[in-house]
Amino acid sequence: MEKLKRTFRDFILGEDEAISHRRIAAILLILNVVTSAAISIYIPSLKQMAIDLDTTNALIQMTIVAHLIGEFFGRLFCGPLIDTYGNKKIVIPSLALSVIGHFGCMIAGSLPVFICMRFIQATGASVVYVVSLSVINETFNDKEKGSAVGVLELYQPLAWIVSPFIGALLAEIGSWRLSFLVLMLIQISGILFFWCYPERVCRGRCKKFSVSKLFFDYKSVLKNSLFIVYALIPGFFAGGYMIFATSCPFICSKIFGNSSADIALFSAVPLLFYVASTFAYRFVVRNIGTKTSRRIGTSIFTIFGVCVTWMIFDSNPWTAGRLLSLMCLQCMGSAFLVPVSVLKALQSSSHAASVGASTVVVFRNIIMSICITVSAKFSGSITTIMACVFMTVGTVLMLMITRKIIKIRIRKLRM
Repeated sequence: MEKLKRTFRDFILGEDEAISHRRIAAILLILNVVTSAAISIYIPSLKQMAIDLDTTNALIQMTIVAHLIGEFFGRLFCGPLIDTYGNKKIVIPSLALSVIGHFGCMIAGSLPVFICMRFIQATGASVVYVVSLSVINETFNDKEKGSAVGVLELYQPLAWIVSPFIGALLAEIGSWRLSFLVLMLIQISGILFFWCYPERVCRGRCKKFSVSKLFFDYKSVLKNSLFIVYALIPGFFAGGYMIFATSCPFICSKIFGNSSADIALFSAVPLLFYVASTFAYRFVVRNIGTKTSRRIGTSIFTIFGVCVTWMIFDSNPWTAGRLLSLMCLQCMGSAFLVPVSVLKALQSSSHAASVGASTVVVFRNIIMSICITVSAKFSGSITTIMACVFMTVGTVLMLMITRKIIKIRIRKLRM
């Protein structure tokens, strides 16, 4: 056991016992991709799962709801716990709980057991993103943080692009249960990583966690109007995309038929633009600064708004090609604005950074859940879908203006 720990420690640390930032960022990205992939990796096998678990297609979809609820509760409490006890004491037991959940999903023989295990798995895994932000906040200097958060924010689009294809491949090789085995093994390696990771910041561990402290921390964060603005922006970006993604099967059925590969490719194209734009964002942040990145992102979204307004008054009908082009624009703007918003939210809640990180992710989960629910009523209407996506983008632009107004008022009060 000691030899295994030494091997992982040598991988994380260099010969001079200095932390390799590049390796840490890469490992955190992989762990977050795996965590996010758990919600969508088995979607291609839902029909077979319904047969194996002796249930209906409608009820098997409740497993996704169980995952979202588990993430919500896990992220609600993990921030204050991390601020009290530190990263390692929270993330290792949480990942162990997630491993148990994955194992339970793999061997489940009935739907109630599977749903229960999904809830356990999601609750444990939900801590990974919050801890990742905490690690970046503690380990990286101010210049590196913007770039590191940009890399971390790749986890959702990468998971949404890759996981359905991997899940379909594993189902062809063995069965849908194989997907949970693979996820479980990767999370075990995550436990080993955090086990060897040296805690950098000594938190107030003498203080005991309490419900009153939990409410106090969240109250102090939520009273900060600037934090609220920055924390909501990532959620509306994710919500806008989820409206598009969950409507793709209906849109594509009118163009390609029911080919799952075509549907996956159609929904993945905007995310590819997001990934490519993230590398451009990192170049801008490293060489110019986050302020320029924010201006670029706001400009892209302004162009998006102009294009949608022009299409509304245009006599030509809305098409899937136009929708896809606009979604690519939205994802490009997201790549520049989301990491900056997350970073600014953490900075504005520096007195309780982990609580702030939890709040950012909880907001995102709530907005995504609402958007997924609402999008089910669109029935593939491109005009309605685009109108709802535009509303999310308009909300983001409104939040950016609100941020400016709040900053001006704060400046006047200080004078």
